[in-house]
Amino acid sequence: MRATLPLLLLTLAAPADAQIWDGGRSAIRETPAPPATIEHDLHDIDRAIRDGRRSGDLTRAEARTLRAQSAILDRQARQYRQGGPIATNGAALTQQALILREQVAAARSRPR
Repeated sequence: MRATLPLLLLTLAAPADAQIWDGGRSAIRETPAPPATIEHDLHDIDRAIRDGRRSGDLTRAEARTLRAQSAILDRQARQYRQGGPIATNGAALTQQALILREQVAAARSRPR
């Protein structure tokens, strides 16, 4: 009985020793970068907001709201690039950028 107990413990521990750890690299998902148009669109949107505020087409509150939406979209694009929780919605990011662009254009074209 005494000889079988250590032998039993060694046989149970052997499979754990045989596993190879790759430093966590296999847990990292490779995701494609979002289309370059998202970053370009966000830059254009931010410029349009800034220009709209300077020309008086946008009120301070409207500009603040649109900048907040742009920041949220930028954060989501960064999460997408890093393989975060929004990694499966690259097309949705592009669509949201187009929607935000249209919101800025509509806000700037309203008569004051």
